[in-house]
Amino acid sequence: MEGNLNSLLEVKNLSVSFFTPSGEVKAVNNISYKLDKSKVLGIVGESGSGKSVSAYSIMGLIDEPGKITNGEILFEGKDLINLSEHEKRKIRGDKISMIFQDPMTCLNPVYTIGNQLMEALTTHQKIGKTAAVNRIEELLTLVGINEPKRRMRQYPHELSGGMRQRVMIAMALAGDPQILIADEPTTALDVTIQAQILELIKDIQKKIQMAVILITHDFGIVADMADDIIVMYGGGIVERGTVFDIFERPKHPYTLGLLKSLPRIDIKQDRLIPIEGTPIDLLNMKAGCPFSTRCEECMKVCIDNKPPIIQFEEGHFSACWLHQMPK
Repeated sequence: MEGNLNSLLEVKNLSVSFFTPSGEVKAVNNISYKLDKSKVLGIVGESGSGKSVSAYSIMGLIDEPGKITNGEILFEGKDLINLSEHEKRKIRGDKISMIFQDPMTCLNPVYTIGNQLMEALTTHQKIGKTAAVNRIEELLTLVGINEPKRRMRQYPHELSGGMRQRVMIAMALAGDPQILIADEPTTALDVTIQAQILELIKDIQKKIQMAVILITHDFGIVADMADDIIVMYGGGIVERGTVFDIFERPKHPYTLGLLKSLPRIDIKQDRLIPIEGTPIDLLNMKAGCPFSTRCEECMKVCIDNKPPIIQFEEGHFSACWLHQMPK
């Protein structure tokens, strides 16, 4: 992850806050990471950990009362944060695309699937109508939708949830993006359809060699799809490394807690072990480690002092005081 030549996207010291009547909600706190070309980066964590907000920052979709308070998001040498709205539109949906959680709220109910794909295609490309229709048929076929001509004439409510998500993926691919951000792409789908959609994203990623940021709370998904993983908690990154690093030699107590809460088929489990306590209140962030109130290994130093980021093997980092203490 640290190599510069293959780096496609670099997030540096990014912080995002939402300024509410109750006070400042620090949704993302000083996170940094790189995304390499043709790689899949998984971002995992509980709800409210800052996963989606960090993705919306890349897309330039942080609206009032939200604000990016610090940091850079570098893509092709440009800081996306400082671009004008017109420049952002040229990149959004073209070079960087996004699939959202619920396709039904993203698709316009009064336009046919064909019209919506046509708009996605012609927004970023100068293309004739005949060529556009042919391209839409190609995209629908690519995402596994049969009878594309008939589907183009249908409305979103006439399609199943899985079919609508396939349409959203086709729409995201219309501009031939270099990066695809998938924000909980299977949340609204049943288990069988989830597996099909994830397999589809994986196949397309390999076929067109795009980079993918996969946001999820499901460790099983990233185990199967990702090359590298970032674990987020309380708006910050607590651990990052390769899939092997995270699953075989996790360092942070929160990562260990998430792994222990997963069902296993290779060992006998009487019950799953949950992480005790409630997620941190982002409105009242304490000075120390955000996980300290739920951590079984919590020490006095954790309560008042933010932990340093420690590197273990190359590319494997964790923010925890445990690894600073003398053995």
